[in-house]
Amino acid sequence: MQLRTDGTILVDEHGRQRILHGINLVAKGPRGQAGSSGTAFRGDWSDEDLAGLARSGLDAVRLGVIWAAVEPEPGRYDTGHLAWLEDMLDRLHRAGLAVVLDAHQDLYSQSFGDGAPAWATLTAQPFTPSDLWSDAYVSSAAVQEALDAFWADAPGPDGVGIRTRFTAMWGELARRLGGHPAVIGYDVLNEPAPGALMVEVQQAILGALAERTGQAPEQVAADLSDPAARLAQLARLEDESLHRAVADAAAPLLAPFEQGPVHDLFRQAAAAIREHRPGALILREHSYPGNLGVPAAIPPLDGGAWAYSPHGYDLVVDTEAMSAPSDRRVTTILTRAAETAAGLGVPVIVGEWGGLGDLAGIGAHIQHQLDLFDRWAWSWFYWSFDASFPGSEAARHLRRPRAVAVTGRGLRAESSAGGGWKAAWDGAEGPAPTEFWVPEERDVELVVDGARASILREGARVIITPRPGEHRLRVL
Repeated sequence: MQLRTDGTILVDEHGRQRILHGINLVAKGPRGQAGSSGTAFRGDWSDEDLAGLARSGLDAVRLGVIWAAVEPEPGRYDTGHLAWLEDMLDRLHRAGLAVVLDAHQDLYSQSFGDGAPAWATLTAQPFTPSDLWSDAYVSSAAVQEALDAFWADAPGPDGVGIRTRFTAMWGELARRLGGHPAVIGYDVLNEPAPGALMVEVQQAILGALAERTGQAPEQVAADLSDPAARLAQLARLEDESLHRAVADAAAPLLAPFEQGPVHDLFRQAAAAIREHRPGALILREHSYPGNLGVPAAIPPLDGGAWAYSPHGYDLVVDTEAMSAPSDRRVTTILTRAAETAAGLGVPVIVGEWGGLGDLAGIGAHIQHQLDLFDRWAWSWFYWSFDASFPGSEAARHLRRPRAVAVTGRGLRAESSAGGGWKAAWDGAEGPAPTEFWVPEERDVELVVDGARASILREGARVIITPRPGEHRLRVL
């Protein structure tokens, strides 16, 4: 599959509007592992796992690439790990799954979480993990100092800037793997996070929450350090206007960061990739606080095709409270992303959403988000696959009808009463059929220009001959 962009939509090599429905496969490796030619960073996903994903209607994978595994020493790329990545691409391609390569990180470095190698982790500060891993962005001077060094392109042990080395790694990945038929895009950096600025961002958010709810800032800060009290504070953000106002308080602080060093990184990495793959599709993420609903200040990424790639989790992600997530809060966060995308005029590929593991009782939350994605015709990658995923409630609810490739424009879809689902679009002539994925046990009806039309079914594939006219598909 080859993807380009046409305004706000993804277009495949046949000119069809393409919507990706995928899942994340990320083997983060052990914390403290600086690089390995062995198996530390290799996912143990079987061919049956991959085939099961395809059978469930998923067609793409966001495949994590860990910098520490690719470049264990400055300028030396681990050929064994690159060979494993190439083998994974072969296996994913055979399973019918397209791939976005994702330079994954959490807390920047393998020394703290996953990501950068030890040689690119420039700090003398000790690291102490936080109870909730992501709180270390605010609590850890080591994480902040290492991130600040990365964004400043501070010289590594060989005298070359570490950010420069990171963008050069992307050039090597594009040279080595970019020609593989499975590869459709490049996610330059997972959740770009500021360093010491993150403390100011949190202070602005907490200060705004305290001011607008008549609380003392010290009390709000203390509550957010206590799991039970944190939930009571987050419950206040069920109020969309309050959620927006609190998130807005951080936006002026983040704008120079997103428009400066983050934008520089994406431009430089895109250039390194396109030197080898001129038509490459680049996924552009907002900074980490955008996951909280802080509006993004992303400049356009000139020079080729690109898509905006937000992440969308409720604010209780990675905590025990994720068993009772909030539709309202996640709607505010995703609506903020929709507003950013509309301003940029580019397609959206949600890089991560979900994070629900094998929890029970979360089906309505999943369906709510899928309804939003269908309404906006967004592509997405669910977080994430592990051994428990195939039997989880999340996996069951992801098996719902979906548009795959549409010859025409104006796609809109939504669930309907009684568990139904429907889609509509303005059809056109074309060299390839329109395709939907519908579970085999579901019945399908198609109306074109008000008259019943025929379709072809091949298992779960619904195949529609392209023609002009108003198309309406109904899944019973």
